[in-house]
Amino acid sequence: MNNKKLLNKAKFVKGMFPQNIDFTPEEADKFIDYIIDQSVLKGNAQIVRMAKPTKIVRTIGTTGKVLWPDAIFDSTKYRKTVAAGKAELVSKKGRGCVVVHDDDLEDNIEGAAFVDHLMRMIAADIANDLEEAYYMGKKTPDGVLPLDINGLWDGWRHRMLTGTNTVTGSATILDARTTDFELYTNGYIAEQNASAPYNWEYKFGRMIKRMPSKYKKLAGGLSGLRFFCSDQIEQDYIDALAARSTILGDKALLGEGPLHYGKVPIIGMPLMDVDLPVLASGTIGDSTVAVDAVAGTKTLEVASGTNFVADDYVWIHKVGLEYKSEVHQIASVATNVLTLKTALLWNHAASDAELAQECVIDGTDAFLTHRDNLMIGIQRDIKMETQREAADESTYFFYSLRGDLLLGNPAAVVFTKNLKVK
Repeated sequence: MNNKKLLNKAKFVKGMFPQNIDFTPEEADKFIDYIIDQSVLKGNAQIVRMAKPTKIVRTIGTTGKVLWPDAIFDSTKYRKTVAAGKAELVSKKGRGCVVVHDDDLEDNIEGAAFVDHLMRMIAADIANDLEEAYYMGKKTPDGVLPLDINGLWDGWRHRMLTGTNTVTGSATILDARTTDFELYTNGYIAEQNASAPYNWEYKFGRMIKRMPSKYKKLAGGLSGLRFFCSDQIEQDYIDALAARSTILGDKALLGEGPLHYGKVPIIGMPLMDVDLPVLASGTIGDSTVAVDAVAGTKTLEVASGTNFVADDYVWIHKVGLEYKSEVHQIASVATNVLTLKTALLWNHAASDAELAQECVIDGTDAFLTHRDNLMIGIQRDIKMETQREAADESTYFFYSLRGDLLLGNPAAVVFTKNLKVK
């Protein structure tokens, strides 16, 4: 291809983007598919395509029998044991931008296929941000601007730890470093007794046992359930299987087939945090944050500083992981004043009854639930605008996306916190 044809082709590609790109429903569905394809949640969550900003999801929960002998059946039975409810997906807007430089176009000419490539590139970035926000998000209160996309809604983690269904109840919460588990409290996903008969404990097994039986009987049975965990916890489980020198261990090490515990698939989520705060042993647990803990400063006044020393980590939070939760490392301690190495993100007042607690940052999670219990709503109203910057020899692609999430039934979750990575 000669230079003239190359330049003409490059000019065509650069000029093929209108200022405003309106997605048809079919194109919006295709773009949503690209986002889903880039996420580890593909096939392990319920994707809801929202034609409007609000979509109602109907749910039915039971606390007892739903079938009775005719002779005793009356309203006292069904009004107490069966409740119909509804939950709503209400889309919230997120915005972003990518830059495509002319050199990229001229050196990597793809013709019409470039549009598809661009959509996939944008979708990959969106998928990463959404996946982190869907799990770790904590909605900021009305009137407080979110610091990032994680403040747009309450993520699944927050809902599992604090949410409840008025009919069916709350999630089963286990602590990997306590006697919630039968043999070991070291916090690892798989541990072996150093003495004969050298028994193994896999925390996945305990989680299955704690799942209420009625949720094990949903569509697909145990194979319809999923373990979700950090990819590093997944690797620790593989290493434990390999250490047994069995056929199962060899297959796990070689990656031959999907990874399971029994009949339940294990889904590794690379964006799941492995440095969450865990209360340290001997921690000070009742130190209330004082009124002069101001966002942007490094000074934190506490009720007592006697248990804190330099280089400790301090976790500032309300019970229940409220939105102001943050972790900082201590630079120095003077009586009841902590000087932090990094600036506070929020204002902390004594009236908020927050705690400043010594912690270590080596915690992560694993949870067990049905694949359809995690709901992701993405509205088809996807917008994109382009802006040409000749001085930069580039084109800016501004896009907006609306979405929301739901946890269908918190009671259908077994959540293990404070896991430790080897």
